Amino acid sequence: MSIIKLRIDNLVFGGLGFVFLLSIMTADFRDPTVFNQLYPSEGIQNWIGLIGAIIGGSMLEIFGPSALLLPWLFVRIFLHQPHSVSVLAGIYYSFVLVFLISIFHEIAIQFTLIEPGNSVFLWQNGYLGKLALEWIKHSMELVFSLPALVVMFFISVLRMKRLLSPLPLFWGLLSGIQNLITHFLNKIISPPMPESQPKEDQVNLKGHSFFEDNSSAYKI
Repeated sequence: MSIIKLRIDNLVFGGLGFVFLLSIMTADFRDPTVFNQLYPSEGIQNWIGLIGAIIGGSMLEIFGPSALLLPWLFVRIFLHQPHSVSVLAGIYYSFVLVFLISIFHEIAIQFTLIEPGNSVFLWQNGYLGKLALEWIKHSMELVFSLPALVVMFFISVLRMKRLLSPLPLFWGLLSGIQNLITHFLNKIISPPMPESQPKEDQVNLKGHSFFEDNSSAYKI
């Protein structure tokens, strides 16, 4: 028995989520992606290698910094118990949520509310947010479309609130630490097992009791 009860799916999806996050955080604009098939002469900069460069870099180019939310949602969708949101619905609302955050990021850049961050590839906004904002500008007024985007965002957050909450992770870590402390305390504080009496002493005691019983019987 292990000290902390871990299911195999926790290890698999938790590991995949960490690798996914690392591939996004270490993405480099020189690495090959879906939109860039050139292989850099100095080698892949992504820590996960070519697969990490293609997956992480492509997600970053499509969604921008909001893609950092995808690994967490990926893990929570497949490990959430009980499943209040189905896997397909969770994937759908996850991409909607990340897509809307990408649009809001582009709006903030357009109105100079935040710096575009041209020097850091991780903080550049994605193509999807830029294209969506351009389509909104040419199709309808931003004043009317912005409230609709905000309503869609809050609906997505409400649908995904249990998956977005980091409380299960914190409770899991606290439970694991508590189990470790309890295990080591039991090892240190537990009293030693009582030593069993030798067989010779047990025979003598039995013999002594037998003679005492017989002597009392003779007295009667």
